[in-house]
Amino acid sequence: MSKEFSFDEIDILKLFRNDKTSTSFLNGIGDDAAVIKIKNQKLAVSCDSQVNNVHFKFEFSTISQIAFRAVSVALSDLAAMGANPLFFTNSLHIPKGFSKRDITLTKKGFTDAEKRFNIQLIGGNIASSKVFAIDVTVIGSLDNYIPRGSLKDEKIYVSGNIGSANAGLNLLKMKKVDKQLVEKYRTPIPKVELAKRLSSKGFLSSMIDITDGLAIDLERLVKFKRKTLGAQIEWSMIPKSLNLEKYFSNKKIFEMVLFGGDDYELLFTIKKNKQKSFEDYVKNNNLSVFEIGTTNTTGNICISKNSKVIKIKNGGYVHKF
Repeated sequence: MSKEFSFDEIDILKLFRNDKTSTSFLNGIGDDAAVIKIKNQKLAVSCDSQVNNVHFKFEFSTISQIAFRAVSVALSDLAAMGANPLFFTNSLHIPKGFSKRDITLTKKGFTDAEKRFNIQLIGGNIASSKVFAIDVTVIGSLDNYIPRGSLKDEKIYVSGNIGSANAGLNLLKMKKVDKQLVEKYRTPIPKVELAKRLSSKGFLSSMIDITDGLAIDLERLVKFKRKTLGAQIEWSMIPKSLNLEKYFSNKKIFEMVLFGGDDYELLFTIKKNKQKSFEDYVKNNNLSVFEIGTTNTTGNICISKNSKVIKIKNGGYVHKF
């Protein structure tokens, strides 16, 4: 095999994108999930992988937690579409030395996810492998499809604390335990019900889940259709667990919040003409959402902190090869 220049997942995504798509495939490659129209029904389909020593380590999580997490993070992509989860399949990649008990614990994780998210396992695949990995494909119904496409001067929101999951992972590496932070990493809970409620009301112009880090996913959100768009967020407005300050320096907290990833919170923008209705709805229904900034036409992703505006350079998790 010839030696080539290094590349990453973004390069691969560009390679697989194709302008020639079926009229039944509504959004194209690159969104959180594929939206497919079959007669009068819309379905959202997505897949995700959890690979040992890439997405998890056995020293930090039990096998059942890993299996639960595999389903949970895949479902977060459906949440980002406002979809109602229905089914999932999985491909198990099993290395030598895996015991029958390990398989039983894997099944327990799937069963826990089925009960927690009211979703059904309907099949999959099993293969021998050098490393343990789980590939999950999720399928959901979609009543209110939100094409991703933010516009200028729209308010930006998140659905919960940012940086907690990465803090939990760092604590595990440090052999320290904070239940709130560690559980956010080990067993994330996708905001499926909140997403369905928000998407059903027509408030949203765009939505994504925070997988690889707030900064990189914000860029993906606002630039999905309009590369000239930018955004400015306010550090003090970003919700953060108070527990972060017990273990980490201010610099480390800043890095974890912007670039840490694994939060699986919703990140979304609100249509300007729906802003007042959205605020009233949030207040009347006591929803936990947090305004963090505004879109603009600068083309840059910036953050205001201590009265200084900082341009955010590339950051967040990207698979490199």
